Amino acid sequence: MKSIKLYNSLIEKLNNYETRLLGKYGGYISCKKGCSDCCVLESVFAIEAYIIYSSRIDTEVISKSNKKETCVFLKDKSCAIYPVRPVICRTHGYPVLIDSKIDMCHKNFQDIKSIDSESILDLENVNKAIASINIIFLSELREQKDIGEKFFLKERITLRELQEFMILHSPPWRGGIA
Repeated sequence: MKSIKLYNSLIEKLNNYETRLLGKYGGYISCKKGCSDCCVLESVFAIEAYIIYSSRIDTEVISKSNKKETCVFLKDKSCAIYPVRPVICRTHGYPVLIDSKIDMCHKNFQDIKSIDSESILDLENVNKAIASINIIFLSELREQKDIGEKFFLKERITLRELQEFMILHSPPWRGGIA
């Protein structure tokens, strides 16, 4: 599907951004495994839900035993879906431009006076890209004769809904919907 290729391309760009950022400013960034301060995500775009669902995440790590105020995929202060985490999770904490202001986690960049503009991610452009890719994804799903499960035919899906769906339905790699 074209949308999956576009999504993977966006993820590759975000991964490259992160690599450059950490290479240049890694010593000033507190975001590390075990820090879960920003892990409060409630919903994702349908394409992100589909990517998570289609991944090889073991359903044991998505049990319903986490706190309501945290992400359903947070287990022992670590992300159970880290390789396929949503776009917003890939940008949390890092310097982003949003509403003409630079924002970042208050724990990051504490002992530095400035950050070069190449290291500031334009979050509005990223949000436009993922929203556009999601529109293409939904269009592609609707055009398929056998769309499998209609669960993904919503613009956004709550992570609790996705968690329940993953527990009840086998993913494609286990013979579930395609």
